[in-house]
Amino acid sequence: MAADRPAKTILVVEDEPDTSIFLSNLLTANGYCPICAMTLAEGLKEAVDACPDLIIINAMLPGEAGIRLYQSLRTNHRLCQIPVVMLSTLDSSTFYRCPGAKRSPTGRPIPEPEAYLQKPPEADELLAVVNRLCATCSADLGEGLGEHR
Repeated sequence: MAADRPAKTILVVEDEPDTSIFLSNLLTANGYCPICAMTLAEGLKEAVDACPDLIIINAMLPGEAGIRLYQSLRTNHRLCQIPVVMLSTLDSSTFYRCPGAKRSPTGRPIPEPEAYLQKPPEADELLAVVNRLCATCSADLGEGLGEHR
């Protein structure tokens, strides 16, 4: 990361303490600023408050909370453009067959997340995805986003 630019903020919504610690340490060691949440409510609050550059969600949060959080992000006009990485023990084809994975509660289609990785993620693979999405986000948003954060 360039010293003249602030670290990218990444929201990690993960209920498993070991995975949350792993992700937080990995992101911190690589120049990112992680914010951790354990529940749908905490994740949504942090997303609204911090407007992070990227969000990593455990798709299998209890009670389908990971899917519901993703639906909430994609249907919120302030948060819908934030890239999302979904983590799950399920492979992506199985996950996308879950009710709600591709449709909002109102039945509207929801786009797939920018990345989907199986748990536990390999550190190098996760960092490659995070680096790519953060670089893309910076390029797409340019300087104008500073007014909205």
